[in-house]
Amino acid sequence: MDVADVESLLDEELPAHEDIHRGVLHNGLKYVILPNKTPSDRFEAHLEMHVGSVDEREDEQGLAHLVEHVTFLGSKKRDAWLGSGTRGNAYTDFHHTVFHVHSPTYNKDNTYMVNNVLDILYDVAFNPQLLETRVAKEKKAVLAEAQMMNTIEYRVDCQLLQHLHWDNNLGCRFPIGKLDQVEGWDAAKVRAFHERWYFPANATLYVVGDFHADVPGVVDMIERAFNAAPAAVEKLPELTSAGVGAGAGAAGEEGDAAAAPPPPPMLRQRHAARPPVRHAFGAPPASGVQLFQHEHLSHVSFNIFSKLPILPLRCMGDLHRTVNQRIVLLVLQSRIQSRYAELDHEHYKRCELDHSDSAREGCTVSTVTVTCEPLHWKYALQVAVEEARRLQQKGLTPGELSRFKAAMMRDSEQLAQQAGFVPSLENLDFVMEHDALGHVVMDQIQGHEALVRLDDVIRLEGCNDVARELLGFFAEYGKPIEERDPCGGLTTAIVACAPATTTDAEGVEVEFHIDEQEVVDVLSADYGEIEAMEDIFVPDELISEEDLDAATEKLKPAIVSSTYDDKTGIHQRVLSNGFRVNYRVTNNEPGSAFLRLVIPGGRTAEPTTAGPGGIGAAAVGFRTLQEVGSIGRWSRKQIELVTMQNLVMFEVEPEAEYLFLDAAFAVNGGLKCTLEIINLLTSEPVWDQNALERVKDIYRMFELNTRKNLELVTHDEVNHAVFGDRRLMDPSREELAALTLDGVVAAVEAQLRAGPLEVNIAGDLDPEEVDALITRYLGTATPGGASPASSSPPAGSKLQLYPLTLANVDPRDAATRTQRLWLRDSDERACAVLAGPGPRMWAPMRNPPLPKLDDETMDALMNGDSSNGTGIAQLTLRGPDGRPYHPADQINAAAAAKGNPFAAQSDRRRNPLATFVAGMLLSEVVGGRLFTTVRDALGLTYDCNFQLAFGLQNSDATTYRLVVTSTPAKIDDALAAAIRVLRGFKTQKISTREVERARMTLLTRHETELKTNAYWVDLMQYTSLGDVLAPQKEISCISDLPAMYEAATVDDLYEVYGALGLEDGETFTCVTVAGKEDPAIVNAGAAAPPVVGELAAAAAARMAMSGGMAIAEALKNMSSGRVGGAGGAGAGEEITLEEK
Repeated sequence: MDVADVESLLDEELPAHEDIHRGVLHNGLKYVILPNKTPSDRFEAHLEMHVGSVDEREDEQGLAHLVEHVTFLGSKKRDAWLGSGTRGNAYTDFHHTVFHVHSPTYNKDNTYMVNNVLDILYDVAFNPQLLETRVAKEKKAVLAEAQMMNTIEYRVDCQLLQHLHWDNNLGCRFPIGKLDQVEGWDAAKVRAFHERWYFPANATLYVVGDFHADVPGVVDMIERAFNAAPAAVEKLPELTSAGVGAGAGAAGEEGDAAAAPPPPPMLRQRHAARPPVRHAFGAPPASGVQLFQHEHLSHVSFNIFSKLPILPLRCMGDLHRTVNQRIVLLVLQSRIQSRYAELDHEHYKRCELDHSDSAREGCTVSTVTVTCEPLHWKYALQVAVEEARRLQQKGLTPGELSRFKAAMMRDSEQLAQQAGFVPSLENLDFVMEHDALGHVVMDQIQGHEALVRLDDVIRLEGCNDVARELLGFFAEYGKPIEERDPCGGLTTAIVACAPATTTDAEGVEVEFHIDEQEVVDVLSADYGEIEAMEDIFVPDELISEEDLDAATEKLKPAIVSSTYDDKTGIHQRVLSNGFRVNYRVTNNEPGSAFLRLVIPGGRTAEPTTAGPGGIGAAAVGFRTLQEVGSIGRWSRKQIELVTMQNLVMFEVEPEAEYLFLDAAFAVNGGLKCTLEIINLLTSEPVWDQNALERVKDIYRMFELNTRKNLELVTHDEVNHAVFGDRRLMDPSREELAALTLDGVVAAVEAQLRAGPLEVNIAGDLDPEEVDALITRYLGTATPGGASPASSSPPAGSKLQLYPLTLANVDPRDAATRTQRLWLRDSDERACAVLAGPGPRMWAPMRNPPLPKLDDETMDALMNGDSSNGTGIAQLTLRGPDGRPYHPADQINAAAAAKGNPFAAQSDRRRNPLATFVAGMLLSEVVGGRLFTTVRDALGLTYDCNFQLAFGLQNSDATTYRLVVTSTPAKIDDALAAAIRVLRGFKTQKISTREVERARMTLLTRHETELKTNAYWVDLMQYTSLGDVLAPQKEISCISDLPAMYEAATVDDLYEVYGALGLEDGETFTCVTVAGKEDPAIVNAGAAAPPVVGELAAAAAARMAMSGGMAIAEALKNMSSGRVGGAGGAGAGEEITLEEK
């Protein structure tokens, strides 16, 4: 293309989404409508009020969030949500408040819900009951919420925002507000704020989904629901007395002329700019490094920011710029991580890069974040600086541009394939964010077509120009302005977050010293001449055709068993080498698939003592396989690039009873690549001592973070008391130190050799292609490989398993069963955890035998004749086969009327799902009661949670967990209230209405998740491992699940409830109070109050509920983005609470 053609192309406007319909009501309310068929028969309705925490006055800090709570729960019509399968919530952020509802188009009573939900949103925003009683309740909830969310991660986020936005209110107006102000507000304050900001012209309604109506019909429903809200009018300034007198005199001079009519009212409008703040782009007045040290941090993170104006995405040139920026960041991150992995250092290091537009902050932010262990922070930061300078000065290699551009094209193509299958919620969030940024909204096909047209103009020179501009704020930090690239950006803020103490090489805790000048010196130092990056060879395939042919000739791979289940659509295969494969063809995500490799054994195959291959060997060893990064004869860098080209993302995780590998990929090329990885990873695992040490370092980080995290340390103490050994927990420092490379290799390879291995795949698959590929790539695998450990068992050897058990603790051992901890912290918080024994997932449910019927009774039943005096009350109820039910059987009449095969108690309780289904329903009912009592009625906490740990398939070490977070002053009351609720089910019986609501919630969740490939994999796993892992789980469990939910009764829930250990001699509790002083010392001599309880405090703590081992994963998955919305009010029961 010549220059004129390129310029013409880049000047073209981007095409707008053709199916989006926008409009404005007469009162000023804007609406956006997008028909979307995924998920079918459901829709989203989100009402965005353009008011957030930055709109608050000095004495209103936190008021936007409190008003959100009060309006949400102040709606007279919110009860219409209950029992309908509808979920709703709200959240407040810097720039807006959003009330969101997720609803079926028709509820279970066949009531059309679109107009009903719109009416509820109108009632919430424009007609709420702002009562003093509700304000008082929600003030308590907000105060409890503030305690819950005040984690060290949240405090770090606040530090980052404070220094990034030193120039405006985004740095100090956090949505949660100032608690001393919140405590003093009354209903009058709430009403005044609501009147000022909650008017139609300050709102935008987004409705996306399967409406069963055309767009004009939806518009009509919106008008009927919201036209009643009056338009807001600007208040005119009152005339002064002098002005009135002057007007009267003038009128007098005109004789009896009529007074001039008043001017027409001016309607109030939303702010033109959201959020209404000004940014001082570039370096702050006092440039330098801001240091935040805290005893609850364990690693150092360096956050380097550059703040820029948002450039709206409106023409092809804007898209071209964005694509070049993304390629540059991907290349730089790949280079830095490769350098880290190639170093001989065994310590943890990670670099993350971002350049994104932020609607909530009203600017674009470039970010470099380097995270590392404290002792080697200078070298970790130096590597990032060196690679940024190399890319800025020398540019990309041709190979890098080709590979990363091709990967972006493939990613875009895959998104285009999924057009029409993107969930309504994702579409709505995308449209709302793009609208706020001023971007053109394109559908997936339009976006891909635009990107394809840019293919020829995405060139090396353009990417290198972008690299010089984009990376200047980091690569040229400290340079005199006259020596900097004139196109490069400026550094807005540098924030270093570091621990107050760390551990030295001997594991001794020492004070950690770091100062601002040291950071400046590392960022600005001269590291010598920069050399250009050399290209590396990237293979098209990981296993050559020649090698595969040779393996095929030798091993003669074949499918030895092939079945297909009509009810579920699941294909099951068994290969000649023992691999078992389950797969299902779905159209959930066109062009994509999800795979899980399951290796039976897991941590149950670990010994119960420390040693070279002792506790932790399987967990640490399996993670080491991924940390090595090399697979077969290919290096880590080559594997990263191969997986990137095929859009493959995979990770490995150890669990209590198995090890697993998860992979998401594009089917075209990605399925083959993933199967190659499994072949090589299981047959020729690559091991490395430095990788093992890095994994040990990560586990040491987990342990350190656990001891510094309120929720996790509380769970950990309970785990130590509850479980019979440490394999359901992360290995300790001593256990890690005892592990050797030979020991972990033997542990992992023994599980690979023992088999059988199971592969589950769900996605856009062709059965013929899948059968051919699994035969060729999995059928030629030889799991276990050649182990360097001579003690490794031969292939097919039975794996030695050590059962997981609960601890045998004397009921009178109060020291073990009831614990209190103090965690030193600058802020006060508190958390309590209650655990006790619970039923196994596959435990058979009590099912009394039915008496045998004599011939006369049988004849009467078959003929429908009750005149023989048998007193049969169920003559009209017959099973799906047309035969009458046994007169002594307990029948769910509603289920029987629908032909449910499990309507009869005897049939239902024979099903292996009986305990699991009743347990899931019971958890929902308990959660609803906890919310209603502990949060809503008593105001003792913000969030409540109860959960049965059904993660174990073949073990008796099953527990339940109840978690509560609150203030130190209220934690014991909250815990006592929670335990009263839990024990109160003995007298306050579960109602049919409660079961119906729980049933609808779980069925709706099941139907929604069936639209994802990952959920299908969850359902299929273990179904072919009955002989080694889950004997009761068969394919029929998948098809039976909805009917079992539909048929379950109150009595079934009480069978599970009766299996919970709830008495004082059965429970284990721990209460942890965080603060500056130990309350046991402050209140010396005071008796500790009785403790019995636990409640979900944070997303990380929730994840720990599946058993102690998941604490490591909980830490890894804790939210770490910039401060989110301050959280939403909830209505309990079916209206879920969501943490923001």
